[in-house]
Amino acid sequence: MISWSEAIKLVKGTSRFEHSLLVSHLMAELARELKENTLEWKLVGLLHDLDYDETAENRTMHGVITAHRLKGRLPEECLYAIKAHDHRTGFKPKSKLDKALVIADSLAILIEKVEKEGVTTETLKKELEKISLEKPWIKTNILKCEEIGLKLNQLLQTCINVIKTLRQNNRDLNER
Repeated sequence: MISWSEAIKLVKGTSRFEHSLLVSHLMAELARELKENTLEWKLVGLLHDLDYDETAENRTMHGVITAHRLKGRLPEECLYAIKAHDHRTGFKPKSKLDKALVIADSLAILIEKVEKEGVTTETLKKELEKISLEKPWIKTNILKCEEIGLKLNQLLQTCINVIKTLRQNNRDLNER
C-alpha cells in the first residue's frame, strides 16, 4: 500500500493540494466515527483529485486516471471510490467508502466557501442552502450522510471538529 508520505508527494504539486488535505482529514474523521479503516479512508481522501488538473478537458476521466495510476498501491475498493467520486465518470457510489468520499468532497467545497466568515454549524447550514441554488448536487451529496448512518447535524459537527483540529495543528506548528 502507498505510504502517507508518498501520497503527499504525489498531491503536493497539484492545484487541489489544500482541498485534498481537507477531504483527507474529513475522511479520517468519518472513518473513526463509522469504525472503518482510517488510513485507507484518509489516503482515498488525499488522492481522490490527483488527476484533477490533467482531466480539466475531460471530466469523464477524473478519478479513473488516478485509479489506473494507483493500481496495486491501494486496495480495489479504494480505487473504486476514487473513480466513483465524480458522477461524470459513470461509476456509481455503492459502498460506505464511496459515499463518504462523495460527501467529504462536497463538504470540503462547502467549508472552503465559508472559511472567511468562520466555520460554524450555522454558517455551514446557511451556505448549504445558498450553494444549492447554483450547485444543487453539493446539497444532494451532503444529504447522503444518512445513507452511511450519520445525521446532518452530526456530519456538520464532524466538520467543525476537523477544522478545530487543523487550526490547532497549524498553531502548534507556528509556535515551534
